[in-house]
Amino acid sequence: MASELEMIAAQFGALTVHTNSESCRIVLSKVMKLQMNGADCAKLLPGMLKLLAHPDLATKKAVYNFTALYANKNPDLSLLAVNTLMQECSDSNPVIRGLALKTLSSLNHESFVEYCLRGINIGLTDKSVYVRRVAACCCARLYQQNVDLYNDGRLVNQLYTMLRDSDPIVVVNSVMALEEILSREGGIVINRNIANHILNNLKDMTLWGQCYILNVLQKYKPKTQDELFNMLNILDTFLVSNHLAVATACLQLFLSLISSLPHLRPQVFKRYIKNIMEAIPQENAELVFHILDYLNSSRDEIKAELLPHYVIFFCKESDPLYLKKLKLTVLPHLTTKNNAKEILGEVFLHASDTAKEVSLHALQAITVICKSNSTTAPLVLSKLKQLIDSDAPHILSNIFQVLRNLDLNTVDGGLDIVIKIASKHQRLADSGGRSAFLDLLSQYGNLLEDSPYILEEYVENFPNESDVVIKYEILMTCVRVFFHHPAAMQGILGQILELCLQDTDICIQSGARFYYRLLSNDVQHAKMITTTTAVN
Repeated sequence: MASELEMIAAQFGALTVHTNSESCRIVLSKVMKLQMNGADCAKLLPGMLKLLAHPDLATKKAVYNFTALYANKNPDLSLLAVNTLMQECSDSNPVIRGLALKTLSSLNHESFVEYCLRGINIGLTDKSVYVRRVAACCCARLYQQNVDLYNDGRLVNQLYTMLRDSDPIVVVNSVMALEEILSREGGIVINRNIANHILNNLKDMTLWGQCYILNVLQKYKPKTQDELFNMLNILDTFLVSNHLAVATACLQLFLSLISSLPHLRPQVFKRYIKNIMEAIPQENAELVFHILDYLNSSRDEIKAELLPHYVIFFCKESDPLYLKKLKLTVLPHLTTKNNAKEILGEVFLHASDTAKEVSLHALQAITVICKSNSTTAPLVLSKLKQLIDSDAPHILSNIFQVLRNLDLNTVDGGLDIVIKIASKHQRLADSGGRSAFLDLLSQYGNLLEDSPYILEEYVENFPNESDVVIKYEILMTCVRVFFHHPAAMQGILGQILELCLQDTDICIQSGARFYYRLLSNDVQHAKMITTTTAVN
């Protein structure tokens, strides 16, 4: 690579501003190839600087980019480039003027700041729209290099003047620059005149510019209701924009403006949601996720507006994992007596999904629906019985984890579920499933005559157990089941206490001592404490 650099450096020696553009491009393409391979081409800077004034625009762009990249490594030599760039800031071609100014602000060295400021001051008053756009952006770039540069306020005042520019992109760039420069003071200060001027020109801005300006306008609070409603009338068009980012940014501005008029919020949300549901591109999973996630953040407030569109939260086979999880999180909160059966049917389709996380989210959704609508309990229990017979260990583990959140004592058929899960516990492979089963056993041990014998298996395997959480669960479950089956559990409880006291983990030892002293002191008091802990 070093030999290639030397060879290219020699080729640069033969190039001048009068060399034909094709020869220059060939050499520059070799330099770019070396840069892509990670080579440090700083030694080529002297040869590059000779081409700064080359008439070919493509050559000029490449040389500008190279100069900006390596100028801070050789500031003395780069001073030659600054002189040329300052001359080209006055070129008759606006594209060259803009490129020269952009490069000047990218040199990133304190020696060149004065020159850059001069170039920006010239560029902000340039007759070319392109140059003014570049100059406004360069203000923010220069501030990032030297945050104390604008203390005198002259350039800030000039940027405020630029807000009245006839070009909407210049306006957006000026707002962006002011936000950056005044960030330590809270950003740009928006008064009534600025707000009205920006709003009236909003329709002519780019989509990105509209989103940015709508976010910045949240800083402004109208002084009168007439002014407020005038702003809302202008913004109404953007609330139903086909561009989802613009519509969402407009919604956030709407909500900020009507913070003192909360009765208008449902109408605003209804208008936004109706538009968004029609415009949302279902094939764009990332965009769908962000829109639905935003709606989910306000789902309790806008439930009435979302209910007519609950079908949009049904999962598609092509949906990625993160989108399915979000939809399954929202669906149970949109359940009513009229759509409960349909939503349960949809959710149960994903309860047996091959992806463990999707299956768990589906089963969690089922428990939420069951708790909020007790009439669905028989259907839920019937479906769960079928799923318990599944051959997939992750589905069985997920079922155990969600059942711990249901009160099976108050559900018809709850005993059948308890008996069925007790017969499947040996198929559990992961710690989450086993922990959930032990928790279920401590809650419903009174319903199972075999619970002491199931626990006996866990106690016998205790010395081989590596998971501390499972060990502690075994200890707590043995204590709780002891109060349901004291005769059968007495020997097992003594055995687990002895094993825990011999364990190397200090938490297990402390837990065993605590329960031993509690039981030795007052059995009834111990029963009350452990039962309360189990309920919590």
